[in-house]
Amino acid sequence: MPGSQKVPSNDRVQKTPKACINCRRQKMKCVIETNDTCRRCRRSGLPCIFIPRANAATLPDGIVATRDIEFKDDVLRRLRIIEDKLGLSGASRPAVESPISHNEDTSPEFNNLGALWDAVVVLERTAPSWIPVSIWRKSTVKGLWLSFHDRMPGLHFMPRKQTFSAPQPLLVASILFCSSVRGPPDVAELASHYLSVVCHAIAQLSIPGSEVGKVPGDPEEWAFQTVLGLILAGLLIEAVHRETGIWISIAYRLILENCPAHIDETSREWRKLFSGLQIIDLEHASLHLSCPIIPIECPLLGLQTSNRDQLYRLSRMMHTGLTHFTGRGLPTIWSCFTGQVPGPGSPTSNFTAVDAAVIRDWARQLDEWLVEFSHSAEGSEQDLKLVFRQYVLHRLVVLSIYHPARGCDLWSNSTTPQEQQELLLSARATLKLHSHDDSIWSNWDQVMITWAALIVIQGIEGGAGEPDGK
Repeated sequence: MPGSQKVPSNDRVQKTPKACINCRRQKMKCVIETNDTCRRCRRSGLPCIFIPRANAATLPDGIVATRDIEFKDDVLRRLRIIEDKLGLSGASRPAVESPISHNEDTSPEFNNLGALWDAVVVLERTAPSWIPVSIWRKSTVKGLWLSFHDRMPGLHFMPRKQTFSAPQPLLVASILFCSSVRGPPDVAELASHYLSVVCHAIAQLSIPGSEVGKVPGDPEEWAFQTVLGLILAGLLIEAVHRETGIWISIAYRLILENCPAHIDETSREWRKLFSGLQIIDLEHASLHLSCPIIPIECPLLGLQTSNRDQLYRLSRMMHTGLTHFTGRGLPTIWSCFTGQVPGPGSPTSNFTAVDAAVIRDWARQLDEWLVEFSHSAEGSEQDLKLVFRQYVLHRLVVLSIYHPARGCDLWSNSTTPQEQQELLLSARATLKLHSHDDSIWSNWDQVMITWAALIVIQGIEGGAGEPDGK
């Protein structure tokens, strides 16, 4: 009978797969449950990919193709996470077109920064996969790049503004990080992402063949910019990241390998760059009470400075003093912020008469340094402010050497009244810097001001406030 003839329904054929791949391989019955997933694949946690009937006119929509794509994407995502952890992203990831070329960014206003975008593309391509794409928008990058010198006070070792027509990736990453940290709230929230980019870029320097570590045709310029980028980033995370010491070592090696043998007026300011590296090294070492990495005298004759240079003199006395207390097992200033300071009853290294003499002589040298360079006829008002700031902050470091070892107790029995008075006066002077010096910005400066506040608060609680109540 014509009415009894069964006509195959194309819809039914398409929606009734024979078996999924996993069940078919095991020659098992495929029992489909909800969401087009069979029971065996659901229990095993495997992607359930169906094989259609042999006489199906088309593949079932949304089953084979969609799940196959999802499975591949999941595998690629996991692989990229592994590569990021191993630091292999830049070497193993195929070059793809950067998203920054697809957004607003075909506007002519970005054309005059062509070399900047070349560096940004490298950073974006080698950055961790979880970094949000929004930080690479050209409008954001351009704003941070151009506002860097406005937001960052001049470097005390390199006050003249540095401009770069062909910036290298690591320097770009550091400038974006520094500018975002000191930017408005909507920009400051991106700083943590830029810091991750900086850390990843620095790690790339140790990976052979990496894009960030690739030296262009002018190795001297590349090294200068890379060292400056390391210093800029380090100034904002001193102490917080112990890896800053490794960054300093990398920068020192780059200087030794790439600084020109003869430095003249046309050379980059290598002497000042080396001086800046010495400063960040000593600041980092003072917070962790570790041995400085950079020697007092550079082995390269072209980088040696006059004995009359104020930063050289300061570096020399700080280097000598810190070396005396390194390796003694003393708790550090930074350990007080991380909660690792031993209690009052905990054993600490003995405070010897030699230690007391070293600290007194150290403080005396700082006093003489202040007198000598604060009366210099050559110095501007900003230079004099800088000298006073360095004096106050470094003197607090010197007088605080044994404060953590005494349990951060200003009224410890092992502290003499004279030591208490000197430490309080130094801490008060440091606190006043915060309201009188608007050029304070490095992490070391901020840590020392916070450290001074803790000492002053303890003094007030013990009844040692100043006459005016402050």
